[in-house]
Amino acid sequence: MVWLRKTRWGLAATVSILCGTASAAFANPPDASSVIPPAINTGKTWEVYKDHWSAQDEAGYAAFVQRIGRSSCSSMATCLNSDANPYRSDVDPELPGDCADMAYVLRAYYAWKNGLPFSYQNAMRTADGAREDLRYSSGGNKVAGRRKIINYVTNAPAFISRIGGEVSTAMFRTDPQTGGGRSHDDFYPVAINRTSVKPGVLAYDIYGHVGIVYDVLPNGRVLVVASHPDNSVTRTAYGPNFMRSGPALGAGLKAWRPIYVEEAKISDDGSLEGGKLRAAKNEEIDNFSLEQYFGTEPHPSGIWHYGEFRFNNRTLKYYDYVRRKLAAPDFAYNPVDELRFGLQTICGSLKARKVAVDNAYRSKVHLKPHPGILPPNIFGTYGEWEEYSTPSRDARLKVSFIELRRNIQHLYEDAKAGAPGVVYDGDDLAGDLFAAFEEEKDACTFTYWRSDTTRMRLNLAHAMERLWDISFDPYHCPERRWGADGAELETCTDDKTKEQWYNAQRFLRYQAERTYDVRMDFTLDELKPPMVASPKEGGLGVEAPADADIRAYLLSLSGPRLAKSEGEGSIVPANYHEETVAFPAWHNATHSKIVNVKD
Repeated sequence: MVWLRKTRWGLAATVSILCGTASAAFANPPDASSVIPPAINTGKTWEVYKDHWSAQDEAGYAAFVQRIGRSSCSSMATCLNSDANPYRSDVDPELPGDCADMAYVLRAYYAWKNGLPFSYQNAMRTADGAREDLRYSSGGNKVAGRRKIINYVTNAPAFISRIGGEVSTAMFRTDPQTGGGRSHDDFYPVAINRTSVKPGVLAYDIYGHVGIVYDVLPNGRVLVVASHPDNSVTRTAYGPNFMRSGPALGAGLKAWRPIYVEEAKISDDGSLEGGKLRAAKNEEIDNFSLEQYFGTEPHPSGIWHYGEFRFNNRTLKYYDYVRRKLAAPDFAYNPVDELRFGLQTICGSLKARKVAVDNAYRSKVHLKPHPGILPPNIFGTYGEWEEYSTPSRDARLKVSFIELRRNIQHLYEDAKAGAPGVVYDGDDLAGDLFAAFEEEKDACTFTYWRSDTTRMRLNLAHAMERLWDISFDPYHCPERRWGADGAELETCTDDKTKEQWYNAQRFLRYQAERTYDVRMDFTLDELKPPMVASPKEGGLGVEAPADADIRAYLLSLSGPRLAKSEGEGSIVPANYHEETVAFPAWHNATHSKIVNVKD
């Protein structure tokens, strides 16, 4: 069996949060300005005064997470040290961390400050006993160990600081059908409705990523905040970038399983003494639902992915269904608005990728010799490769371009056909879509450091044209990391061997799907095109990339409109200054909505 030991507390409750304006999207939205209570524990001690998380505690946690998500903080440490955190104090620890760490740490931190019980799974094993990386186990995981705080801990900062060494996305990879009982897991899947999908809910992607919902917009978009291995914190929207799965792998939107301290005594100061921990069973949770896995119309065969999602007498794809269910009753898609939001989200992802590539540049990874062999799997690994490479980030970026291209085509065709749920009140949809693309492209610019310390400015269209050429390999020069060619590539410091690695990885770059069950530890000589060899023989990747060219599609609708190839970027003046971290443009409208703590 494969075991994963970790030590730290887990969080207990059901909240998560998305960026935007949630109040209009929920049937019973939390009043964020009045639900965040003052801290009960103001020192290092974590005393537990409540035997469970009440509805008010959950609402307070939702508002707490919403403040973090809506803020402009760019790392977990800065999030907790910023005005977004009403509980910040001199006794707080410095808390860096990746996506799983953030999910657990925020829950534990809130529980500490509010005198709440807390429990989390700190050891896992594969459900079928296979020896696999627990983060990507093919049969899911089971809980093998747990830590809990039901009375007190004398040094909460030290306790919370250990969480990052004890949790990973393996903790989320559990089958909700067997999640209750003595070996309960920390989460359960929620029903897709406006009262269940709310700030504090977790969005788990089986390809090794988890985010925290911080807002649900009136148009049904679920906004997610997440940390990354490089400690950067980004905002995005829930969609195909969070892959669905069968229940065994536990993907999707999940809330914290309620926990209770039973048979405890109350001391003179009101804190709890003794008692035992109990977790709610699935059947005790009102909004527990397997709908995300089997659909609203499960297939008679029981095969999960054959189920259908029905809404207003229409069969929809899963992610479209989620948006329709969470949107305001009178919501209708506007193709131009959808294109703008999608491009702004992609722009945020590009700028987050820039931070990752710049980190590798500053660490001079590109100047090191290229390893003689790839990791066992480029998407799920450890060490320098995990810290500085970007294969998973790049794959999500590619999926975003591909899905936006497909969605805009469907919306355009639906608008032209007068399909229900789609609205456009202009007289030139093709022209308005193209104009929106050009405006968002011009608004989305960023720079990167070339090998000679000059800076190159690119825009969103550059990135789209180079999408299948940008290198995920941290040992490549920054020019290749951004798919440069021609004069832009002349400053690259890569030797002949690195150039050969870049060429050999072409078909892996063509792949938008993240595959964690494929062996990839091949040498340069062993890598082959997928057309001539199987994956087991070194034929990694796919033969050709999917269509992600949004501009080309828009041009096809009505002919040339001053269309041109973006070509190379432009050299940036030496005195040019750019912010290190930037978020999607839609975040600017919401990040200033910081609520106040209740007096």
